[in-house]
Amino acid sequence: MPKVLVSEFAVAGKLVKRTYAIYGGLVPPFTMEHLGERYIMPGWYKLSKDEDMPNIEDIAYYPYKPKKEPLPNIDSNKVYKVKSSKGDKEYLVQMDSSGSMVCECPGYQFRRSCRHIKTVLQP
Repeated sequence: MPKVLVSEFAVAGKLVKRTYAIYGGLVPPFTMEHLGERYIMPGWYKLSKDEDMPNIEDIAYYPYKPKKEPLPNIDSNKVYKVKSSKGDKEYLVQMDSSGSMVCECPGYQFRRSCRHIKTVLQP
């Protein structure tokens, strides 16, 4: 859920300036009126009656950024040969251009995951 952070600057007890920042969420900030009340969205921050409606350009926006999983510590150009469970075949495992591992075994073709990839990724 996005959060609205409000900062107030006052001099001698008199409000000089109020700023807003929105942290999180995927929707850029906007203002709206609903049932006679004014809000800064997303986050449903309710503005008081005596407060001026802020300009959208003045609201700081810090969108949600998902954490990136680190890429496996393997050589992206290398092709790994992994034996089948019966030991009679070898399957080739390598990293594609997007950074994900691919295998030529039948299990990978159906599930997009297989034990051969797990074997290569083990430290």
